[in-house]
Amino acid sequence: MSFPTKKEAGYAGLFILMLLLLFQVDGFGQKRLRYEADKQIGKRENGVRTDYIVGNVIIKQGETTIYADSAIVQKESSVAEAFGDVRVTEGDSIDIRARRLLYGGGSGTARLREEVVYRDGETVLYTDSLDYNKFDGIARYFGGGRMVDGDNTLVSDFGVFDKQNNTARFYGGVELRTKDGVVNSDTLIYNTETKVATFKGPTTITDKDGNESFAENGLIRNTNSESTTIFNGTIENEDYIITGNQLNYDQLNDVSTATGNVVMTSKTDEVVITGERSVYNKKTGLTHIFGNPVMRRPIEGDTLYLSADTLVSIDSQKDADKRLLAFHDVKIYKEDLQGIADSLVYYFADSTIFFYQDPVLWNDRSQLSGDTISVLMVEKKIDQLKLHSNAFVITQDSLENFNQVKGRQLAAFFKDSELSRIDVNGNGESIYFVLEEEEDVLVGMNRITSGSMQMEFLEGELDHIKFYTNPEGKFVPPHELQEPDKRLTGFSWRAEERPTRPAVLRLEEKADSPESATEEAPAVEVLPKGELLPGKELPVQKKNKKKDRGE
Repeated sequence: MSFPTKKEAGYAGLFILMLLLLFQVDGFGQKRLRYEADKQIGKRENGVRTDYIVGNVIIKQGETTIYADSAIVQKESSVAEAFGDVRVTEGDSIDIRARRLLYGGGSGTARLREEVVYRDGETVLYTDSLDYNKFDGIARYFGGGRMVDGDNTLVSDFGVFDKQNNTARFYGGVELRTKDGVVNSDTLIYNTETKVATFKGPTTITDKDGNESFAENGLIRNTNSESTTIFNGTIENEDYIITGNQLNYDQLNDVSTATGNVVMTSKTDEVVITGERSVYNKKTGLTHIFGNPVMRRPIEGDTLYLSADTLVSIDSQKDADKRLLAFHDVKIYKEDLQGIADSLVYYFADSTIFFYQDPVLWNDRSQLSGDTISVLMVEKKIDQLKLHSNAFVITQDSLENFNQVKGRQLAAFFKDSELSRIDVNGNGESIYFVLEEEEDVLVGMNRITSGSMQMEFLEGELDHIKFYTNPEGKFVPPHELQEPDKRLTGFSWRAEERPTRPAVLRLEEKADSPESATEEAPAVEVLPKGELLPGKELPVQKKNKKKDRGE
């Protein structure tokens, strides 16, 4: 996560406290100036005595000593102007150099100009203009300044230090450089008492690896709690670029949160996740997304949408362990695939999706259900779909009859995104209604049981059926059909639960059901009477397509 470290954010305390030591009230105290030099010339003009001193100039007042090549001193008003190699010392540690110094004892103002260099241990300030007023405790540098402390460098156009209010302000082109990265902003305000640093305006954080975090409305850094708050910003972690109205980072626990219009964009696989709140724990590699979360992923010229009450992204050093979890009220939508479940697991490495607890999928005119459903995608295309335990497939035909297939397990195979084959393994049962080839007239119903069966599809329509392992079946003419006989045990047609795109995206407008839900299912021919042999292939004739097209 690209946030300032404790050392970065605490730079202000180190810089400011060292700088303020220079300007103690006693430093330029109320005592008159004492001075000496190699040469001194005194004049009195208009009743005011002025001393011109040259060579090895030394001016003292309290604990402060000023060195210069030359100076002009008005002793009675305690005003001094120094020139040349100007140097100011305070105690044993503070050392300031400049080319010019103007000090007014009456106003309590010291002005240092040209090539100003302030040193205190490893801390150095470079500027051309530095002013300080001892009465209000405010120091200012302007015209650009650079503060250096070891590996840390702070640059800004202006700086204001308010000792009485424990604040320091930096304005214009603020840039903080550390060994861990760079922070750029327009304004920085630091409270030396609370240790809170506030960056205002557009702020960018770039870490040493080049990852950028951006705060449109600035950020707040609390050094004591090691926490950072970004407003209308963007941050990065190992897997996602995250934006939100407010982003918070707890460095002590390595936990970051985002609230308000959260958008997480994957760096590797075009996945985008939106929500109202996210929590990322770097130690565990878990990211929780709450508040109407939705995942979007481009697939074969379409987009897969996934929503749930909660989404959890799991990061790992191993690609095979990286996955997305969805909990409660799970919905997915794609033009040719919709589904619901209570929970879901999506593995990024092999694009496998597992649906758990009462899952139902819809593909074109078919409804598929089972205890667990898995979907495997290859090169962003649906390759296989498996129903594990209590597999059930229902297709509605043009007369609103329900063709049904069930078994212990079912595997559906796709070619170029179209269903090409279904294998039913264990306790296979099927019901399908036969329509007249030329007319939408019901001929009868076939009911078959078999240990296993295989259905082959051509251009998305049922073409052949094969039955294996002790097949048994019967044909029932229309006049003998009774309602209970039209349903396999466990039948449940759940079209009203089929999610639409607006429902998955949680849009307010009401959307119509997909047109594919009303298309006609393929018609099948009556099953020949007689014994069903294992492995026997049964052709399924289609309706006259020329007539369907009006030819």
